[in-house]
Parts: sequence; structure tokens; C-alpha cells
Amino acid sequence: MRKRQDANGQQGTTTMFKIKQGEEFGSIWGRRFVTSCGELPSAFAAKCGSGLDYQKNGDGFIVYVGQGNTIADGITKNLWMTRIPASAAPWGGGTTLDPLQWGMPMLVHDSTGAVPLLKLGHALPDFHWSLSQNFGWKRFTVYALLDATIGKSIWNEQRQWSLGDFQVAEADQNGKSVADAKPLGYYFRAVSTGGIGGLYDILGPNNHTVENASFVKLREMSIGYRVGRIQGVGGDWNISVVGRNLKTWTKYTGYDPEVGLGGGNLGSGALNAVDAFTFPNLRTFTFSIGTSF
Repeated sequence: MRKRQDANGQQGTTTMFKIKQGEEFGSIWGRRFVTSCGELPSAFAAKCGSGLDYQKNGDGFIVYVGQGNTIADGITKNLWMTRIPASAAPWGGGTTLDPLQWGMPMLVHDSTGAVPLLKLGHALPDFHWSLSQNFGWKRFTVYALLDATIGKSIWNEQRQWSLGDFQVAEADQNGKSVADAKPLGYYFRAVSTGGIGGLYDILGPNNHTVENASFVKLREMSIGYRVGRIQGVGGDWNISVVGRNLKTWTKYTGYDPEVGLGGGNLGSGALNAVDAFTFPNLRTFTFSIGTSF
């Protein structure tokens, strides 16, 4: 049995989740750009590799460069506008008839030439761990809590949406060399949606914007000092400073990997692993004074 679920009605999420026998609950599905030669049809896989027609670029995608060229030749050899007809491209004999632009990411196709939805990750983590420690020295006390979530994925929709509007840092070519620079179409729309290649694709999850959202957080830390009696006044006075969400270690490119949308058919922010302009968790500091008699 397979049933599609959406994440709170958010645009682009209507085919993101499936309830499928044998699959993890909260698995994320979407389109996939080719990242290895083995994902090409066998005849084209033989033309893939260093010095061949299809090569891996700096973002990890297999792209067409043409025999005798490299991925660094787009500007120096005036190749950016080069394209090959659909009939000569991978999967050209299938149901899609898109030409292939030089240096552009290619979507994985199935044996019929259609672009399938493939599993890209899962919302629920592989495991979670926490570590806390108390330390005392004379009148000082220190407490710290580390909290980690490992092996989860998030669809960074705000990043993908920004690709379509050219408002994301990775599309900025400032500071890039002639060899590394890419045309704006590289980040824009897929051929089938009126573009020429495009990581924005159709504003749906893909393997560029479904990211590893594993993280370790310094969730809480407090420092306290026992003052004791003040000017002979009774009581045992204490002061402390508490900080929360102080530091996050993660490779996730969004503001906060601890994010999700509530509601929807799945009914849970833990399962609706979508980062769609959600306000991130705040870093807070609290100062407290207490006593006992």
C-alpha cells in the first residue's frame, strides 16, 4: 500500500511523504539530480568520468561538458550556451524530450524516460543522545547540557525558494574564478518548467535541498554563585545566569535544524520535516537571584 501525504498544505509538499509498506514513517521523497556515473544509462555511463563527455562538478553533480572539455571551460571556451538535442542526451528516447544544456544538473530518469520520485531521507532521527554535567568549586556551581539528534533530514524549502528568486548566497558569483563561475540558469528552473537546467527545479524536494540536519546543541548552561548571608541579614543568597540554545554544531545550511511544520495529514512537526520560513529557536539568557531562610 502507498499513500501520499502533505505537510500542512505547504506548497511543494503534496508528494513529499508516502506511507508505504516496508518504508520508514516520515520518509522524504522527491526528484534526484545525477551524482554518479552509475545513475546514467549504461551507454552514457561509459562516457562519464575524467576527460569524458560527462564529468562531476564542484557541487557533486554529473553534468555534460563534451569530449575534450572540462567543467572549468564554460567561459574560456564559450560553452555556456552549448546544448545537445534530446535525442542525443541520456534518456532522450523516453517520454521526456528535453535538450541538455552544457554544465547543467541532470535529473535521474527511470527506464521509460520519466522522472520518478525517489527516497531522499527521513524525518525521524536514527538516534538521539544527551549529556549533562554538574561541577562545583567552592561557592561556584556550573551546569551544562549537550543535546544531539543524529541521522535526520530536513527539506530546506526556504533555500530552494530563494534559488528561484536568485536571492540565496550560493547563486552569487562574486569572488568565484572563471573556472568555478556558473550561469544563473544553473540555479533556476528545470527545462520542463520553462528553464534551462536548474536546482530550483519545480519547488519540490530534491537531493540538493533535502539536507542532513543532524546537530549537537549546547542546550543549556548555567553558572551560579552562593553569596550566603549579606550584611548579616539572614538567608542563604544565590545568584545565577542561565543560557539556553547557546551553540549549534551542524552542517545544515538553514537557520536551525530543529524545525518542522505542525498540522497536516501527518499531524506532527517532528514528521513534517520542512523548513519553510519558520522562526528559529531563540538564544536566551536569564539572571536569577534566590535565597532560603
